[in-house]
Amino acid sequence: MTGDETVPGTADDAAVPPLARKVDFLFRQVHPSGRGPYSLQEAASAIEKLTGEKISHNTLWKLRTGRHDNPTKRVLEALATFFGVPPSYFFDEEVFRAVEEQIELLTVLRDTGVRGAHLRGFLRLSPEAQQMVGELIESTARLEQHRRTDDADSSPGS
Repeated sequence: MTGDETVPGTADDAAVPPLARKVDFLFRQVHPSGRGPYSLQEAASAIEKLTGEKISHNTLWKLRTGRHDNPTKRVLEALATFFGVPPSYFFDEEVFRAVEEQIELLTVLRDTGVRGAHLRGFLRLSPEAQQMVGELIESTARLEQHRRTDDADSSPGS
């Protein structure tokens, strides 16, 4: 393997085995704020430190790309521990979908800068006020989209 850790295809690519899509999703989405995804070497080292399970970066690459789709239970448990998901994430489609939704929401919160204080404040609002804030967000998003469309239409060369 070279230093290139990209995965052929995308998470939507039907040719990529289900386990590879799940592992790749975790690598792409689950990482600390302010940095990109973990490298395979970082993950291998952190998994061993966290769980005691020695997994090579090459094994992680094979799992992520679908070149190996039958890892041991211990490897999957170690991956699950490292990424903070239940081991059933890899086996149960219902669990996978639920965890995927949660990770996508957390990713949006991480990447947009929404903090715990914002969420706690929102949760302290009455249901009516929460609805009003939700409507304000949706209205603002529509205005932003309209502004971007107008800007694109009036740009030189349009």
